[in-house]
Amino acid sequence: MPARIDRRAARTAAKEAADAWVIYAARTGGKTWVGATPNLAAAENRLRFQLRMGSCTVAGMQAAHDGTLTVDTLEALEADLGPLARADAVKARRAAWATRLDATPMLR
Repeated sequence: MPARIDRRAARTAAKEAADAWVIYAARTGGKTWVGATPNLAAAENRLRFQLRMGSCTVAGMQAAHDGTLTVDTLEALEADLGPLARADAVKARRAAWATRLDATPMLR
């Protein structure tokens, strides 16, 4: 018999987990987009689902999609940043990486 999952403990652990904000690159169809997220696995899953369903909300990504998607971490942000400092860091680092990679920044 499979072990029973303690949903309350899992929910509490997820809420208490520190955000691990990263700047990442998503590539499809020979083009690159740069985004930021506190949960890279969830962001990749969301992009894959949206592309598969034909409903990607990232400007230009659905049109460029060729059936492949690669998502790579470019940079991890400091964990001790407050919300305002993190927002400024995300904006600056996303723009810097987009320029460096000749990519489109994801602004949502």
